[in-house]
Amino acid sequence: AAPGFNAAALDGAELRLVFKDRRQALAEHLADRFNQVRDNWGFLVEEHTTSKRQRLYARVYADLSDLLRVDPEHELGRLYWNYISYNSQGKPPFQQPQPPKGVPLWAFRQVEDLKRVRRFVDWWIDNRQVEYGDFGGGISDDTDLTQQWPGLALMGVEPERINASLTALSDAVYRNGMFANGLSTIETDELHSYEDGINANSAMLYLNWGDPLTVERLMETVKAFDERIILRNPQGQLLFSSNWFGGNKVYREPNWQWQKPYSFPVLHPAFLMGEYNADPTGSKLVTGLADSYLAHAYTDDKGRWALPNEINWATGKTRGGELNQGSGGGDVMHTFWAAWRWSGDDRYLKALDYRVVRGGPNALSNLGENFIDLLGRQQDWGRQLVADADKGDTGFAAITAWQLSGDKKYLEALHAEGIQAKAQREYMNTEGHWWSDRVEAPSEFLQRLRLGGIALKRNQSFPGHTLSWRFIQPDAAEQVALLVHAPSRERFKVIAYNLGDRPVDAAMTGWNIAAGTWRITSGIDRDGDDRIDGKAQVREVALQRSASTMLRFAPKQAQVFEFELLEAGTPVETRADLGIGRGDLQITEAGVRLTVHSLGHVATRPGVAWVEDARGREVARVAIPALEAPSDLQPRTATVELALPPGFQRS
Repeated sequence: AAPGFNAAALDGAELRLVFKDRRQALAEHLADRFNQVRDNWGFLVEEHTTSKRQRLYARVYADLSDLLRVDPEHELGRLYWNYISYNSQGKPPFQQPQPPKGVPLWAFRQVEDLKRVRRFVDWWIDNRQVEYGDFGGGISDDTDLTQQWPGLALMGVEPERINASLTALSDAVYRNGMFANGLSTIETDELHSYEDGINANSAMLYLNWGDPLTVERLMETVKAFDERIILRNPQGQLLFSSNWFGGNKVYREPNWQWQKPYSFPVLHPAFLMGEYNADPTGSKLVTGLADSYLAHAYTDDKGRWALPNEINWATGKTRGGELNQGSGGGDVMHTFWAAWRWSGDDRYLKALDYRVVRGGPNALSNLGENFIDLLGRQQDWGRQLVADADKGDTGFAAITAWQLSGDKKYLEALHAEGIQAKAQREYMNTEGHWWSDRVEAPSEFLQRLRLGGIALKRNQSFPGHTLSWRFIQPDAAEQVALLVHAPSRERFKVIAYNLGDRPVDAAMTGWNIAAGTWRITSGIDRDGDDRIDGKAQVREVALQRSASTMLRFAPKQAQVFEFELLEAGTPVETRADLGIGRGDLQITEAGVRLTVHSLGHVATRPGVAWVEDARGREVARVAIPALEAPSDLQPRTATVELALPPGFQRS
């Protein structure tokens, strides 16, 4: 009690008892108990403690026990207890939505699953995002939340709205002074250095490919890591030199010199720059880190090849057991995957084999690409995953089982679980008001099916999506079920079912594909075997990363589109790239001031910029000089002026 509070303080107090009908009192009692549970658990959700030594948890336990004593069928109370108690008691019954007559169950459930993801994202934008750009969870936690945004937009759902939300948060990061010298301003641990804005800049590129502001921010971060964080140690190995740093100070005392598995998510910008313009610095960091990790491999006491958990930068000593025993070990696999992708050297795959030996092929499920097929592991890893799916496992096992068998029963089960999980967690993820980095409507399995790989989820940092979608008709993404079968850079198949009554048009954009001339063979599948029946349509198109082609989906029809590379072109990431973007066009009294950026792998040639009027007639022109490539990660720009003619009417 407060000082001075004693019995005398109650002199003159009056107490009044109010008696109500039991049913009325019950409603108030249940509401009070549930509100106590909801609000107090909101403070415990990250730690997820279940020990009554934590006094706040003891309160949650008492209130929830009383709630369920009075109303054992309280649905939200049961769902909270199921979550809090790690599924010690089952969830309430759930009734799956039923498909209209004639609609394939896999297709219906996929779009229902997708709608649940949209409901989640829409709720946070509508109810929590403010004009400043943040969601009220602390901007750093908010940037974790919005790692879920790009995947949904790339699947074709509200791309403009979602990008506007993501951009507003990105602007808030800079408005709030959260970057310094390419790194997060705060001095913190290796993981939270990434989750304080570096993750937001990375997410921006997925929806703003080629935007100079985004690309140059990522360049600055890669440069900072190359110069200050990822350094050669005295033994000549490239390692993270600190696990506690910020843009203004790097801690280098011995206690802070341990490279940890959670050091590796910060490579996200390096992965993206390597994919965008084959940046040599990013490639050097990724392959150098992978090489140095492999150099510390050892044989454990059972005679097995192993990788260490933590490595000291200064001494090269290791601690913490093996990598597979440490938190964040799965995130490290992106580094070895990228090193293999960029070099073609199979020795990097030994790290993947190591993880599978310890935890089975599902331990690699956060790798975004179709790695089972790409590595030719259908007969061992694939068979094991099919066996897991046949025992009832969903998730990655179900997708692999469908890929290898063509049986969509695995997808029906996958989406049934996704629908139920999202529906029964929806209140906690929204009105329950958990911290913004604790809420999720997972879409990685939807991304694997609709995009041919995972574009982005939290801490999944090497992009693996084959393609993306942008629908012409509003809300059409939730009308068309899509499957990308056996995706690779040279061929893939799109299986589609339009649940609606009208044709739907979509721009399909290539991402993890080879540049060149492609053949598209398309037609109707009348018997559900994912093969074209009757006469097929054949056309050739130019496709490459970020280039699109139009597809039309007929109503109430299953269609198949087979894509095959006929002739390879120059890889996009090795070309010159001249860009303009946000903030690069300024209107002056005399005309237009334009800033152009060289963003590619090689220098640009001289070019021209011109202004057209509303009728498409040229009214001004200016030369753009040749620009070097930003090979040193320093921006290369030129600013030009275009004088508008006297009397020109501006709109």
